[in-house]
Amino acid sequence: MRRTRLTQVLMGFGLTLLLLPAGSLSGTAGRPLRKLDPPTTFTLSARQASEVSVVVRFISAFNGRHLRAALDLVTPSVDVSDCDYRRVVATEARGRRQVAGWLRQRFRDHDQLKVARILNENPDPPSGVVGVDWARRTSNTLRSLGFPAGIKPQLSAKVVFTTTAPVRISRFANGPVGGSPSACRPQTP
Repeated sequence: MRRTRLTQVLMGFGLTLLLLPAGSLSGTAGRPLRKLDPPTTFTLSARQASEVSVVVRFISAFNGRHLRAALDLVTPSVDVSDCDYRRVVATEARGRRQVAGWLRQRFRDHDQLKVARILNENPDPPSGVVGVDWARRTSNTLRSLGFPAGIKPQLSAKVVFTTTAPVRISRFANGPVGGSPSACRPQTP
């Protein structure tokens, strides 16, 4: 009996499945499966998708210590606030030059931000605002203060975007400027 090409392909695929180690197809070989939250339906406008993309690229540039890539995603008059965990105060950098200095400090400190989720904080056009909840933050400073695995920051970041194209970050509020500095006191997650 003559086998068709389709039959040969299907048999080859079946044989391949039998020879693969258990879990190889799911990418979880050697690890138990995690229960994931059920998928949530969501809708983004093109503008909102651009804003989320800019935030993700900025955080990626921050974590990868890519100064030029990070600065390309902010406006010339960008305003950044953050926590100085050693002095337990909020800090602020205004304009691209000061923000470049802030980024260089963070890079020297091996600062890393891990996103827990990104939230839509202002669905009304034209200016978008997103919130970023952090899963973890690590740095040499935090390690020296007794947090070798880092911390879960007490505050979310508020990221404000330009109202015109291209989408750029005009404000990255990651510290409580004008608020209580106690939010800059590192705590065990």
